Amino acid sequence: MLIKDIASCERPYEKAMEYGVEALSDAELLATIIRTGSNEYSSIDLAHKILNNHYLYKGLAGLNFMSRDDLLSIKGIGNTKATQLLAVAELSTRMIKQRLIKEISFNDASTIAAYYQEKCKYLNKERLYLMMFNTANVLIKEVLLTEGTVNQSLVSAREIYLQALKYEAVNIILVHNHPSGRVEPSSSDLSSTFDVYKAGKMLGISLCDHIIVGFDEYYSMHERGII
Repeated sequence: MLIKDIASCERPYEKAMEYGVEALSDAELLATIIRTGSNEYSSIDLAHKILNNHYLYKGLAGLNFMSRDDLLSIKGIGNTKATQLLAVAELSTRMIKQRLIKEISFNDASTIAAYYQEKCKYLNKERLYLMMFNTANVLIKEVLLTEGTVNQSLVSAREIYLQALKYEAVNIILVHNHPSGRVEPSSSDLSSTFDVYKAGKMLGISLCDHIIVGFDEYYSMHERGII
């Protein structure tokens, strides 16, 4: 069945105009983005295929885990539609991050963790971020220090403090993700954190926390009394 053959009250655009976009199902919302179907499928049929394409995450959440190649593997999805869908996923992520960054508190690890959980939860590699703060504990700059292998990201204390000195930071916080979702620090996480902490003492720049984030939980070394 093509979109033109569906009763007008059930067509996504007409339904949205009549009842508002909140009345649309997830598939209908996607159909309004991709706009057209193919010779074999209506836009709604394609939307259902997209929502069920990921082997693990079904529904809208699956969009965040699909690459361009994943989308192109769906019959009826070409480069244009794949780009539209990737743009929608990126927009939703940026909207959430923009809200969360306003809620970040230097003294509250949970607010920092919430921001980086959203930033990192779809990654399959570790990333190490450096947050730099001034004397008023206002965020000056965020820097991506490294992007590592599937399970390891390494950086030296020297590289960290070169950045901190460049931006005249007084306090710093390290944040990195564990793609496995398990947030307990490894022995290398702990030893490298102690090295950075001791180097900061000599330079007069405080490492206030090292936060590890998983998909929906976090580990704060400051909260645990480690630093």
